[in-house]
Amino acid sequence: MELAHTRTGTGEPVVLMHGITHRRQGWDLVVPLLEKERELWALDLPDHGESPDLPPGYRGDVGPLADAVEAFCTAQGIDRPHVVGNSLGGLIALELAARGSVRSATALSPAGFWSRLERVYARAVLGGAHALLATVSAARLERMLATPVLRTALVGLLLAHPSRIEAEQMAADLQGLSRPRSSFATMLSHLGSWTVPARAAVPTTVGWGSRDFLLPRWQSERLRRALPDAAIYVLPGCGHVPMADDPALVADFILAATRPRA
Repeated sequence: MELAHTRTGTGEPVVLMHGITHRRQGWDLVVPLLEKERELWALDLPDHGESPDLPPGYRGDVGPLADAVEAFCTAQGIDRPHVVGNSLGGLIALELAARGSVRSATALSPAGFWSRLERVYARAVLGGAHALLATVSAARLERMLATPVLRTALVGLLLAHPSRIEAEQMAADLQGLSRPRSSFATMLSHLGSWTVPARAAVPTTVGWGSRDFLLPRWQSERLRRALPDAAIYVLPGCGHVPMADDPALVADFILAATRPRA
């Protein structure tokens, strides 16, 4: 599958993957801080951004998304890249690490390590946000996001520092949630199929925002039990989308996690 992407930089290849309903531009604040030392491939996952739809019959699980990323890398001649993902993208990175098809995996607040009640909560937050945003036009949404109080109310569960993102960019980022593609409802109703990957076969690093209110950082303890070889860190002052809250911290984190290892 040909995925929409942006390529820049020089060095070892790093594939960047966003979360559910997000887009590759979510990495735009981090890319300039990495491109002098890494070759960066920011992807729109299937059924997201400008990438093609998933095939009919998609059942909501992560496997086909990981397959699509693998196929993209093969088609582009990217040999065993480092992979970095946020939320859904983080879970895909861990799945690729379990397959051993990448050099390393870095996951930022990865999905899939929830309890049953936490999964219900995440579904309610995403579904409720979609229901609300679907009633608002793009122009009105941008005006609402220009108001600090409304901006915090709309995205406070995702970002610890909403004021650090321009209203126009944030409105564009939220378009995927207000008018999601066909797979969103399927994914949302099948979050239970987002299973924890087997033990990672490559170096794996996890960063969890200290102020993540969608997937709280205590979920990292389940990840620790499932993937005991993973290195797990807290990203201070960051919410669920840390590359928006603290791009410099996330860039340093990615550089450290993707350095060559013995």
